[in-house]
Amino acid sequence: MKKIYADDYNILPGREVAAQLNALLAALAADDEQKALVFKKGEYFIDADNAPQPVLHITNTIGDGEWKKGEEPHRNRAAILFDKIKNLTVEGNSALFTVRGQLTNAVMRDCVNLTLKDLSFKAVNPDMHALKVVKKGKSFIDFETDAQSEYEYRNGKYFFVGKDYNTPFCESRFTAYWIGKVPKDNLRSVFRTSHPLRGAISVRGKGDRVFRARYIFKPFCEEGDEYYLFDVRRKYQGIFAERCNNLVLDGVKQHFNYGLASVFQDCEDVTVKNCVFAPDAESPKKLASVADFMQVCCCRGKVIVRDNVFCGAGDDCLNVHGIHFPLKNLRGNSAEAVFRHPQTHGFCPFRQGDRVRFVNPLTLLPEDRAAVIGAEQKDEYTLSLTFDKNLSEKHARCVIENATACPDLVFSGNSVDRIITRGVLITTSGRVLVENNDFKNTSMHAVLVSDDAKNWYESGFVQDVEIRNNRFSANKGYYVCVKPENSKFAGFVHSGVKIENNIFASEYSKGLYFKDTGRAEVRGNSYVCGKKTKIIRSEVRSDVKEAGK
Repeated sequence: MKKIYADDYNILPGREVAAQLNALLAALAADDEQKALVFKKGEYFIDADNAPQPVLHITNTIGDGEWKKGEEPHRNRAAILFDKIKNLTVEGNSALFTVRGQLTNAVMRDCVNLTLKDLSFKAVNPDMHALKVVKKGKSFIDFETDAQSEYEYRNGKYFFVGKDYNTPFCESRFTAYWIGKVPKDNLRSVFRTSHPLRGAISVRGKGDRVFRARYIFKPFCEEGDEYYLFDVRRKYQGIFAERCNNLVLDGVKQHFNYGLASVFQDCEDVTVKNCVFAPDAESPKKLASVADFMQVCCCRGKVIVRDNVFCGAGDDCLNVHGIHFPLKNLRGNSAEAVFRHPQTHGFCPFRQGDRVRFVNPLTLLPEDRAAVIGAEQKDEYTLSLTFDKNLSEKHARCVIENATACPDLVFSGNSVDRIITRGVLITTSGRVLVENNDFKNTSMHAVLVSDDAKNWYESGFVQDVEIRNNRFSANKGYYVCVKPENSKFAGFVHSGVKIENNIFASEYSKGLYFKDTGRAEVRGNSYVCGKKTKIIRSEVRSDVKEAGK
């Protein structure tokens, strides 16, 4: 394998390297040989002002109506841009990339056989701020900001300040519902709440990063509680990969992300192993991402997520799903497929030869199938598709799912902790194995099997899911919730779910839940939940067999 040494291109620890590094990567796109880009151990600096600015349409991120005045929709900034690169291993040797300003840490587009190994990303004074309750009285709360946050007092108001942002303390205080709260009695947990300054009638500084907020009502918190304030728009991400084949993240660490920590969109064969998505040891903050740690959308082949540490997410840990597309303008064997969710559009996940399902949006059951013989993107919201059969009025009432873009999933040996919503969301008809994981402190379901065609339009049904040898503790919601969002029953939506040899040890959990699910098996599990006993809730339209404890 050919070795390329970063320091030969003036990419050295202790320096700002954005321009040199991205110029080198652009040059490597012309070289198809097997090669390794080798970094010296040390800290490298990347300033957002020097980063490339590609246009990116990224699923489940900033949506229509969320762009601010002066922002160009979908114009992004990438600290490191891998574009059309083949057969490359990045050997980080514990290199730390410290980024200043708001950007996406790494972007990978149209790459083949790309491995990122043993490197870290760290943000300087990001726009996520902790307020800790240090004292409370009958009508006031004293909050202390975290030591990493900087602020200014101007015109009677306080602002968090940093490169690329100038955020009032009270930003969105009447509308925010996504604020993270870490309660003093369980610092490993986090859940959503309203803004801590929502009802404040005044905010005054007391020095040493302490502020007193006065209220007309009795304080609602306890000394030691922490609140996390952040921009929820998901404009920038951690790592974004699109149309990549055989992509590996090995030993990659991310300590903060402005949106999703990683997004894999229309990729094939993805492996994420030995990675850490969590606050760094020196940080006083307990959240590492504004949104999900992993989003896998319309991917193919196998997705392997093994032996990683996930701690402190502002949304789900992992979400694997496809997309339900409504149809319009049916003519003969052609139709237009439409993106319906405002946070997902602008890319074409169909290829010639893909198999699609025509799904009834009320029952979520497939009513027909076809092959794609032509696909192109008409505009940001519309795809033009041609099939191997003529379409009828029946097809016009359906949504479609790309059955080829439903990957197998292995989620194994991971630590999942302090997740503000759910642990793992599974909506893929590929083979799924969830084993030997530790699910801790999820504020909602630890594992959710969903499917919908009316809200997020995230498809589809599952048919082979094994959840085994995991430990579940301090989970709210259900341990495992199998709940398709169909509004009419015409048969089981999900099937083939096996839950066996797990340890269920949460006093908060509601147990297990099944809706419209066939061929489900629950066996050999241990229930250690204090005074609470095992709960299996099965609706009438579910076929669940239970055996053993």
